[in-house]
Amino acid sequence: MASKTIMIQDDTYQKLAELKKESESFNDVIQRLIYKFQNLDPYYGLLADHDGDLVEDAIEKARKENDIADLSRGDSS
Repeated sequence: MASKTIMIQDDTYQKLAELKKESESFNDVIQRLIYKFQNLDPYYGLLADHDGDLVEDAIEKARKENDIADLSRGDSS
């Protein structure tokens, strides 16, 4: 398997290291994070509008809570 060297800033490396599970390589962490953002088009229309709104609200609330947690840890991204 071919490999590439990439450069990242120290703060980015630190955040990546914090996300890394004990048994994971950095490549595994990146793959896991990329997987989370795959295409969701096949699921479009699966929920009724109201249910979709509830899910969207819950996601937005979780994102805000994560942002607050990041700020309390001193993360600024």
